[in-house]
Amino acid sequence: MKDLLFSLLPICLYLVLGLLIGKILPATQSARLTRLITPFVWLLLFAIGYKFGLQLENLQNVTQILGIAMAYALGTTVFSFVGLWLLLPKNEKGTTEATSDFGIWHVIRECGIAFAFLLAGIGLAKLLLMAHMNTEWLPSVETFLYILLVLIGIDLVNAPISLKFLQFRTIATPVVVILFSLLGGTAVAWLMDMDIRNGLVLSAGFGWFSLSGVLVTANLGEFYGAASLMTDLFRELLSIVVLFFLGARHPVPAIGTSGATAMDTTLPIIKKITGNHYIATAIFCGAVLSLVAPFLLTWLLTLFN
Repeated sequence: MKDLLFSLLPICLYLVLGLLIGKILPATQSARLTRLITPFVWLLLFAIGYKFGLQLENLQNVTQILGIAMAYALGTTVFSFVGLWLLLPKNEKGTTEATSDFGIWHVIRECGIAFAFLLAGIGLAKLLLMAHMNTEWLPSVETFLYILLVLIGIDLVNAPISLKFLQFRTIATPVVVILFSLLGGTAVAWLMDMDIRNGLVLSAGFGWFSLSGVLVTANLGEFYGAASLMTDLFRELLSIVVLFFLGARHPVPAIGTSGATAMDTTLPIIKKITGNHYIATAIFCGAVLSLVAPFLLTWLLTLFN
């Protein structure tokens, strides 16, 4: 509970700071600042890719771990999206502002740019590691995230959050994600002829890779710890793909695939794709999954005792 509060506190503070700045600044200056949201989303993706590249360097049995991680990330992402799409009401739509120009070529271009920045970050990390150069010069992912949260707060002054998010669909979203993530993990474990308990553990991080990596390593060893960490990293990357391709037309299922990251690292992307209307939904879903993840993982790990 304390970890969740510490995670939510800076998010709320930077959003409030943005709201205050937006109230003070003239509308023209606020509009100029909010136009920086898209460039900073690309920088955030570059930083995520850079961090991902550094994580790869520390892995042993890389090929096997990446294969397992991709299978579980894909399984949990697909099951979560399909579960939300099947079970929740279908009358959702992204804002007109968000969906108006999201034709197929626009989506492909946006997704291509996103992956170009991700790959550039990974490539730079690998080059610096190969050259034995300092890898700590780039500002952290959190730095870009907090800048984006301030910009989102400024934008919310002119387009406030709708309180309509407080409805059954919003409350049910994290519950469906939990159930269908575990179902997806079970299905992947069965298909790969792995222990079902491992499948449940690898599907229960909901994208919170720093948590799952530490807990699973401590209980099951470095191999499964690395697989868990990479599964949740891949879930975050796959959720970005889902958001760009499907988020404008199916915002809630796309937000659900972001898991715990919906309240932090993927929040700026959710705002960019779905508009301000779904920001509160994303924060709620991410917060609930962040609260559940440590307890669920801890309980699942006791099944090995």
